[in-house]
Amino acid sequence: MDYSTAKMDKALSEIRSHTLTQRQAAVKYNIPRSTLKNKLKGAHPGDAGGPTVFSKEEEETFKSYVVTASEYGFPVDTFDLRCIVKGYADRKGVNIRQFNKNLPGKEWVSSFLKRHQDLTIRFASNIKRKRAEVGPTVIEEYFQNLNKELEGVDACNIWNYDETNLSDEPGQKKVVTKRGCKYPERIINSTKSCVSFMFCGNGEGELLPPYIVYKAESLWSTWMQDGPKNARYNRSRSGWFDHICFEDWFFTLLLPRIKKGSGRHVIIGDNLSSHINIAVLKACQQNNIAFVSLPPNATHLAQPLDVAFFRPMKIAWRQIISEWKEKGKGRRLSTIPKDEFPRLLNSLMIKLKARASENLKAGFRKTGICPLDKTQILSRLPSVHNMPLKLPNFLKITQNKGHFAVQGHSSSPILLPIESSYTTSY
Repeated sequence: MDYSTAKMDKALSEIRSHTLTQRQAAVKYNIPRSTLKNKLKGAHPGDAGGPTVFSKEEEETFKSYVVTASEYGFPVDTFDLRCIVKGYADRKGVNIRQFNKNLPGKEWVSSFLKRHQDLTIRFASNIKRKRAEVGPTVIEEYFQNLNKELEGVDACNIWNYDETNLSDEPGQKKVVTKRGCKYPERIINSTKSCVSFMFCGNGEGELLPPYIVYKAESLWSTWMQDGPKNARYNRSRSGWFDHICFEDWFFTLLLPRIKKGSGRHVIIGDNLSSHINIAVLKACQQNNIAFVSLPPNATHLAQPLDVAFFRPMKIAWRQIISEWKEKGKGRRLSTIPKDEFPRLLNSLMIKLKARASENLKAGFRKTGICPLDKTQILSRLPSVHNMPLKLPNFLKITQNKGHFAVQGHSSSPILLPIESSYTTSY
């Protein structure tokens, strides 16, 4: 069908008002004349085409998700939408024969967009890396949004979440060796395997229990014993967070804690549209929760957990696994068994307990969130005035009487004031 319901209604209206003949309406709106005749006779009162996989109400839910996610700052692409539909069907417990393992194809997305023409696909322009670098304008826009969303919100109601992983690699260690030895080595087992985590804390320094995701097809009870108190465990085929893990974390750890508080809550996190699904957005709307997306390529500046929490945590983790690998069972094993991992993780959380709250509050303060202060980030951006002047090799630069003199092989010198700032392109 190459025409919308609105176009059909308009064509029928003009025919009934004798503005156009059937033949003229068919040409103008690109609708077969036989279809117009049938519609006028009431022979086919329903929508054109075969039945859709989902009901109108379900498709409206998908459309609402796309719009709401975009408003929250988490726009979705077509693959994200397909994953959302698959997750919806999986949770409903149905097996859709038209889809491969409940994952709709690109054709379904195309048909869905035709049925909902208020949605569209836009191409994102490829930009050079220098244009993608974080600058004052990006930070200013981020804080304008942050200032609006955080107005009247207490620090205990401002939450920041982030994913990270703990690696099996204990890192390098300084050793005493003979001078001139280029590659000192120590014998210790390690692999590139890692376990994914979700950490979340608020502006008052309260840290939620960790949420752990193993890379596995199934989850065994022995992989959850002797771990941190109230920690929650899951598994995924990739070992990373998917929308199912994110939803489980949100409903089992974050939302119950938010419900204990009062007033408006704000959640600050990365722009990971594949994580935020329909159920999560609906719960946020029902519980007065707003999402704020961090500016792209700026987690090292704007993510509290990244700025002040993860580094000391990973230093402590390397110390713990180094000790475990250097004695006892760890000397014999190539990697950390999953049934041993919770105990080591518990040791880590105990080690972090003394400083965890202060580190978390320092992260919120350093990122200008609590208290709200954009200069905390702006002051850490590279300054143009402090950047050295770079010139091509064929130019010569000299300094004399308050000026830079820039001269090529055969050109006259160009005088530039020293107190100015410059950028060059060549």
